[in-house]
Amino acid sequence: MRKSILSLVLLLIAVHFSFSQAVTYEHAKKRAQTHFDAGNNAYAFGRYAAADSLIKIAIESEKNFIDAHWLLGNMYLENQRKFDAAVTELKLVEQLNPDYQAQLKLKIGYALFNKGDYDEAKKYFQAFRAQKITPDYEKEADHMIANSDFAKEAVKHPVAFKPISLGSGVNSNEDDLMPALTADEHWLYFTRLERIGRFHDENIFVSENRNGTWSEAQPLGETINTLQYNEGAHCIAPSGKYLFFTSCDRPGSYGGCDIYFSKRTGGEWEPGKNLGPVINTAAKETQPYITGDGRTLYFVSSRKGGYGGGDIYSSTLGDDGKWSEAHNLGPEINTDQEEERPFIHPDGFTLFFTSRGHEGMGGADLFMSRKQADGTWGKAINMGYPINTPGDEIGIYVTTDGHWAYFASEQADTRGGMDIYKFEMPENLKPYPVSYVKGVVTDKDNGNPLTSKIQFFDLASGVIYSTASSDPKTGEYLATLPTGKNYACQISKEGYLFYSANFSLKDVKEGGAYIMDIQLQKIKVGSSVVLNNVFFESNSYELKEESKTELNTLIELMTKNPSLKIEIGGHTDNSGIEKENETLSQNRAKAVNDYLVSKGILAGRLTYKGYAATKPIADNKTAEGKAKNRRTEFMVTGI
Repeated sequence: MRKSILSLVLLLIAVHFSFSQAVTYEHAKKRAQTHFDAGNNAYAFGRYAAADSLIKIAIESEKNFIDAHWLLGNMYLENQRKFDAAVTELKLVEQLNPDYQAQLKLKIGYALFNKGDYDEAKKYFQAFRAQKITPDYEKEADHMIANSDFAKEAVKHPVAFKPISLGSGVNSNEDDLMPALTADEHWLYFTRLERIGRFHDENIFVSENRNGTWSEAQPLGETINTLQYNEGAHCIAPSGKYLFFTSCDRPGSYGGCDIYFSKRTGGEWEPGKNLGPVINTAAKETQPYITGDGRTLYFVSSRKGGYGGGDIYSSTLGDDGKWSEAHNLGPEINTDQEEERPFIHPDGFTLFFTSRGHEGMGGADLFMSRKQADGTWGKAINMGYPINTPGDEIGIYVTTDGHWAYFASEQADTRGGMDIYKFEMPENLKPYPVSYVKGVVTDKDNGNPLTSKIQFFDLASGVIYSTASSDPKTGEYLATLPTGKNYACQISKEGYLFYSANFSLKDVKEGGAYIMDIQLQKIKVGSSVVLNNVFFESNSYELKEESKTELNTLIELMTKNPSLKIEIGGHTDNSGIEKENETLSQNRAKAVNDYLVSKGILAGRLTYKGYAATKPIADNKTAEGKAKNRRTEFMVTGI
């Protein structure tokens, strides 16, 4: 009996020893080596299903083939996102030889983290850190330990999140990512990354919103996309007229990847132009985003002087057409790891971006930050679980009204790789309210579309908030503006009288459009312009300070046209005493005349007259009509 028990114990020891003895490639059976080589080759070219099958055959031939288990575990973890299977394979490697690879415990920690076992993942990250392999690995372990604590709490307090796929018109079997929309949400531009083994080709695609359904996406023309180079990581100006994008290794580039710019005229995009030095350097510049006013560009750069990896910078376009020196957004935004895909909402104060360096759910997470009163950026706020997952969330666009967000992610219903989804924004993450103004600029005489310069001013301060231009082929324009304010608007074009208007966005619905079509008059005798942004104190002829912006525009018009002569007319409604209205309108016209003369306009080019209520342009029976009749205007008397 004792002999039988001893034999059984020895047999069990032998079986355990034979199972736990790792076999490396050099000592594996020939058949196992052959299938391993074939599987490794399939893996290299992205044929993961074939690689899976071939490597498993190798393991059937050599059960303890540690190299095969390691390769299979890494493929499940990094390429197929089969985290349960990854844990099984990698823990088997640990059982066969705990010292097989320096990164083994880190990889097991990643796999456990991705499957949601945050406590056990944290133990592996702590064990990996204790190995003290390199300072960089210690830092990565610390980061993942912090992420484990964050993720554990985040899943206990999920945010409302119901992603909606944009459908087969946009999403394909390839990676579709980095969505960017026009302010009216009519056009969607995105990057499609097509993989061919380890190689990939990026191009920019566009889709049209047709009654709530996105059309079959089409690649932009050859003026943007090329066969030789990658184009992507782009943004579209809210008006849909300007495209900024990234392309790499083009002739004449300043670094490996540079930022380019294109303008759309009619339906055609001009060839992309390199933005030149200041924006582009010998380092890598990517992922631009332009503010709603078209003046400040946010982008990612790996240039020297940053915090590490890719940092987010900004640069402002001056009146001279030159970009300012790039400004790093600082440590509240940038970390020693990668920050990516900045999106600045048209409100000008709310920044969304992707980061791998701030505490999060692992991988690349989406964050939000608000600009402070002193111009610095506030603390980065993780957008929460399940918006953020252990995978990568890359690139977010938030609609003008702040209600919807578009982003790229790998959800359960993805068609392949990353797909583009939209979801309702949580209330605490919404940007400030913004609307947009749109319309068409035409010639008053013949109705032809005109290209023109359009400036929007804060009516209270006179500060220019936004500048736009109308399309030369269609006359269309669009500009985003914060709601809750009053604005002045001036439209100008060479050879035409400027147009003046003021309007309020205090009662406009967030994200709604204010429509303003404009007719410009050619400079000719008899044509006239109402100066809608010239204001006086009540029953007074004292010019208000905010009138000077408009009058300075008139001075600019007369300076550019030195032979132009005008009459300044003052008008009232029919309320009050007629004689007093005559005096008031005369004095108001004279006040404008005197201001122009004080700024260098020759008095001989000017006349002025008070018309009182004799030339109404609206019905004096209504308050609205009376307001229109109380006006100052000028008429061309000579050219």
